[in-house]
Amino acid sequence: MPKLSRRRFLQASFASAAVAGFSGCASSSPALKRSPPVEGELQLLFYADTHAHWQPVVPHPVANHLGPMALLGQAPYLTEFSRLAALGIAENTSAAAWLTASGARHQAGQLGRMGGYAALSAALQEQKNALGEEKTLTLEGGQCWSGSGLAQMSSGRHGPLSSHWLGAEVRVASEEQRLWPSSYSDLYSTFQRPVLSNKQPVAYFHKGGVEVAVVGVTDPALQEEEFAEQDWLAGIQQQVKEAGQRASLVLLLSDAGTNPNFWLAQQLEGVDLILSSRSQDLWPQLVYPRQNNAAPVPVCLAGSQGQGFFSIQVKSGGSGWKLDAEFHPIWAELQEADAEVASQISRLRAPYAGWLDQPLATAPGWLYRRDALAGSWDQLIAEALKTSGADLTFAPGLRHGLAVAPGEAITREHLLSLTAGFDAPVFNVGANRQQLRSRLEAGASQWLSEALFLHTSEDLPRLTGSHYVLRYQAQAGQRVSELEWPAPSTSEQVRVAGWSLYYQGEGAPLWQLLEDWLRQRPEDWQLPDIEKPSLAFVEGHPGWHPEALLEKGAS
Repeated sequence: MPKLSRRRFLQASFASAAVAGFSGCASSSPALKRSPPVEGELQLLFYADTHAHWQPVVPHPVANHLGPMALLGQAPYLTEFSRLAALGIAENTSAAAWLTASGARHQAGQLGRMGGYAALSAALQEQKNALGEEKTLTLEGGQCWSGSGLAQMSSGRHGPLSSHWLGAEVRVASEEQRLWPSSYSDLYSTFQRPVLSNKQPVAYFHKGGVEVAVVGVTDPALQEEEFAEQDWLAGIQQQVKEAGQRASLVLLLSDAGTNPNFWLAQQLEGVDLILSSRSQDLWPQLVYPRQNNAAPVPVCLAGSQGQGFFSIQVKSGGSGWKLDAEFHPIWAELQEADAEVASQISRLRAPYAGWLDQPLATAPGWLYRRDALAGSWDQLIAEALKTSGADLTFAPGLRHGLAVAPGEAITREHLLSLTAGFDAPVFNVGANRQQLRSRLEAGASQWLSEALFLHTSEDLPRLTGSHYVLRYQAQAGQRVSELEWPAPSTSEQVRVAGWSLYYQGEGAPLWQLLEDWLRQRPEDWQLPDIEKPSLAFVEGHPGWHPEALLEKGAS
């Protein structure tokens, strides 16, 4: 296969819709055989995607979460109530509040906020003390040094310290390499512990009588050289093979995202567990992706914003390892906080607090980001973009952003959190119907492709000002239909406003546009209904979620 950059590869895939040959074999080498020590026992502590949010956050889990048809009905691709049913959890429990959007809204006033580094630090230390530091390994996934307003303003310089608060012994390289290319190496030196990347892909630890290898996998978009997925896969397999020759427990600490990590679980041999980050997904049990090989590799999905962490007890199980995983949600008002960490947070944040916490408007209802088709934050952004004189608005399905409860103040911190630490300049360009439809098709293909590797941890692109039908089961290039066009001719161009993390234009940063717009809102302002496409899962039969297909098939 010719080597292509990731961007060129994705463009070629979208243009040709030829993804059938994308799956491949990791290696023709025989399965790696390792025997765990008879008395080996340790615990893994894992958190990821905190987005450098040091303070507690308002919980608002993903409302509806769709993915490729091949993963239909598998965690985490379940509706809210299917999640609860699959786990045997009642709707009125505290667990429902961190697993479902409706549960979070219903119990917001009773349970309060979640996470915060002071509470998370104390909870992690308590768990570490339970078994002992010599038998505990604490691992930090991706996107923990960037994403907050303070991290953006300070260029992430407090990242190493915040990882030390949480006791991280190893982490994987992540967004800091894109955001601060001239200083991230200094940040890694300050951390003084392994940061897994292309330069140092593996770290070894001796815990509880067990030799542990941690193999790092970074976001494929961070690859510095020309990129081909089979070369990438073969490189990881070789690192795993070498690690298995020295260690009896091999972990993959991967910042590639949920679907690419599912793909790796289907392809790799010799991995005992994949610790996943980037997609911000949460499932309170280990997930065993559907796959062809006989030895399924479990994947751990740890959620985001520091709302909790996983403890995974690892014991010898005869011919292999026995893994017992538990997710620990952190309710800020119920968990005793680490006083020293709380003091340092207040001190370090103080110079910026007045500016970051400046009230700009009052939330007219729940403001949230995560949803398969669009969240209320996306609609708010669209309303602000419309002031540029655009006919339509178009934006990525980014998953970052802090939730805001009705009646609470919207601050600059909230706005900065929406774009993952990037300025995200806005643009206003001309496009005809076919051009826009092609962009929607590309986004839908990336989101729904059976080639799991293509997924880039975003949901469907957000379009307002025009309606269309998304056909879930259709072939690539044929999913978007009946796209309305606000011009007499479909060949006529209209103005499209939007934003992107990677747009290189000269527009104002998105947060500045939003701030100006919010300051003009009256006290009793309301947000219009969220604009979403119609979903059709079987030809001629629109539905709101494809789980109906499972029910139909079972009848």
